[in-house]
Amino acid sequence: MVYRVGIVGASGIVINTPGGEPSPPLGREISASHVSGLSYMEDVELAAVCDINPEALERFKDAWSERWPETRLYSDYREMLEGEDLDILTVATSDHRHSQIVIDGAESGMKAIFCEKPIATTLEDADAMIAACERNGVKMSVNHSRRWFPLYHKVRQVIRSGAIGTPTVLTGVLGGPRAMMFRNGTHYIDALCFFSESEPRAVSAILEDGFDDWDRYRGDGGKLPENEPGMTGTIIFENGVRAIFRALKGTAPLGSLEITGPQGVIRIDGGDRAAELTVQKEVRGEPNRTTIHPEQYQIQGTVSAYRELIDIIEHGGESVSSPQDARKALRILLGFLESHQQGGRLVDVPGRLADAGRLAVAGG
Repeated sequence: MVYRVGIVGASGIVINTPGGEPSPPLGREISASHVSGLSYMEDVELAAVCDINPEALERFKDAWSERWPETRLYSDYREMLEGEDLDILTVATSDHRHSQIVIDGAESGMKAIFCEKPIATTLEDADAMIAACERNGVKMSVNHSRRWFPLYHKVRQVIRSGAIGTPTVLTGVLGGPRAMMFRNGTHYIDALCFFSESEPRAVSAILEDGFDDWDRYRGDGGKLPENEPGMTGTIIFENGVRAIFRALKGTAPLGSLEITGPQGVIRIDGGDRAAELTVQKEVRGEPNRTTIHPEQYQIQGTVSAYRELIDIIEHGGESVSSPQDARKALRILLGFLESHQQGGRLVDVPGRLADAGRLAVAGG
């Protein structure tokens, strides 16, 4: 079967092409863009692309008309949903504009939806999206892209093996001009949830100067970094794990994650190529350092995300990056905003009652 895909939003993360020229021994350089990923897959057809900006559609044609000559272009996503018999809808619009598109897509007969991160910027929107997909039997995943990185699964396997003992503290650092809470910070917060393997319970945070009016999301969808705050925050998970997250502009443009336990620490640098495991065997002995390399896979990244979604369509199951998981990251972000309004005080993470209600319904 060939799956017909429609994309709403033609930004760079959607249409960028691989950076290098094709090389016969190795093939093309991996690109993280949606269209590039789809171009590797023989069982998908890019049926349509929609964007309200004509220039974005022109850039798509310039980059991809040779590979996708029959892709139809739209300026209204509703017309696209009505005019195309789509199997998969990709929603890659501004952060705060996902909700209605996902809901309309779920109600149009779609099989699956792939939504960019963050899932939404309010819990009301996120819950409405999840409910629409559940109501219509539509599978959904959210593009917290590191969940399809082999290194992250290898590191979690090492943690589960007991190499550092039970994790106690997680640390995420994001620097540089694009240290933005929602747009890029959501990747790190989702990673902290991924490695904690627990529900967030309480948070505290202080936003960077100049954003005291942020009692709710007030950004522009991730377009200009100066319109969205960085912050420093703490997360306490239900299982007792504590996480510290710092995303501040004016710091070096580097990122890292650390998972610390009583017997050692695992550090993942921003390149996500490898991790370092450090274990202190004796109190005064030299630390033992080991590099953690992920296994090599034929499929990973964006291709893996779409491949997983097709497998779920055909065989059932849930995504490694489910909307319920994405909702955890959003709850933390919104908790950070609430804490900042209360002077950085520790506050309960919002949305716990909704979670309890959803679990009760699922359990019958």
